[in-house]
Amino acid sequence: MEIEKINSEEKLVINGTNPTRYLGYPRKVPLWEVHFSLPAKCNLHRDKSNSDISLEIEKCKGKAFVPALSSKESVLRLRTLLPKLIIVFKTIRA
Repeated sequence: MEIEKINSEEKLVINGTNPTRYLGYPRKVPLWEVHFSLPAKCNLHRDKSNSDISLEIEKCKGKAFVPALSSKESVLRLRTLLPKLIIVFKTIRA
């Protein structure tokens, strides 16, 4: 597991490195767009289980694209990446 300290007030873009989770067969996993807010200083916990999540953060607000079977699961998966997630504004199926 790679833990990185980030300043969420600055612009940060992280691409998903393992897209096979939502491109795989026989069942395609839906992609969810999750809008959220973060504290100014927080940690990013990147590992194999969440490497398919991509996100954009700027001015303590962010948007993530999370492959998951449901909206609830997408938020839970995002919390493994950003444990100090303050609030989730909305989740939309992308």
